[in-house]
Amino acid sequence: MIAEHRVRASDGWRLSVLDLQPTAPAWGVVVAGHAMMVDRRTLHREGRPCLARTLCDAGLRVLLPDLRGHGSSGPGPASGGDWSYDQLVEDTAVYLELARRLAPDLPVATLGHSLFGHSTLAWMTGALGRDLAPAAHVALCCEFWLRATDDRRLVWPLKAGLTRLMVGLTAALGHLPARRLGVGSADEAYTYFDDFRRCVAADAWRARDGRDYRAGLAAVDTPVLLVVSDGDRLAPPRTALRFWSPLPRRTTIRLGAREFADLTPGRRAPGHMAAVTDPASEPVWRAIATWLKDQLVA
Repeated sequence: MIAEHRVRASDGWRLSVLDLQPTAPAWGVVVAGHAMMVDRRTLHREGRPCLARTLCDAGLRVLLPDLRGHGSSGPGPASGGDWSYDQLVEDTAVYLELARRLAPDLPVATLGHSLFGHSTLAWMTGALGRDLAPAAHVALCCEFWLRATDDRRLVWPLKAGLTRLMVGLTAALGHLPARRLGVGSADEAYTYFDDFRRCVAADAWRARDGRDYRAGLAAVDTPVLLVVSDGDRLAPPRTALRFWSPLPRRTTIRLGAREFADLTPGRRAPGHMAAVTDPASEPVWRAIATWLKDQLVA
């Protein structure tokens, strides 16, 4: 069963959320969000193995938002839409409130690939985030670029230069034309990328009002599963594990490590997008479902 819910953010922006329900009674609800420059189709595809369907088949009710400005939650930037990183962070409350309204008797978890992975944790560092926090969170191939957590002398100048290039391009065109450049299926807004530039320049993962998201991680009491991959060049384990080190309750699955060889049998660890789009990653998705059940049902 698949339904669509249309909900409003605090500023009135209309957000689209797909609702996938298992055939048997669900034992929990998970809000699963996508990366930047894409939409929820990276997590859900009809007629082929996908992360959302694997979670649903395991017994979870799965809510799939198109994040603000992406997919069915437009308008996109080419149509005049503009949004900040902090607005994406605050939208997390809308999805969690919807989950609790739809299934008040079920525990709620969150799962984020890349962007939604860190924006959800940023939201949990605030007072409202701690009050309404999900029972568990999965951060899949996820980190935020900071010099303080990346000690590779040759890599950091490339990251900083790429950030400046992307912001310059969005300033010139009014948005980042990801589809035209062939780097994604959804264009991104100027203000969103300017927030990244601001954080990279200050070497701090902070909101526009000065709230330090990373400093707040130490107060996040939610159990977090970090899924990192040796094949991920955008969020490699070396920097991702260092970035998330302040989290007090974290479990790690490192794809490519010997102890997790059964999750990538006979192949190399998946890249940043392949971890959610390649059907060969289905053993990883089943492991995530098992971890979530351990947290929510126990």
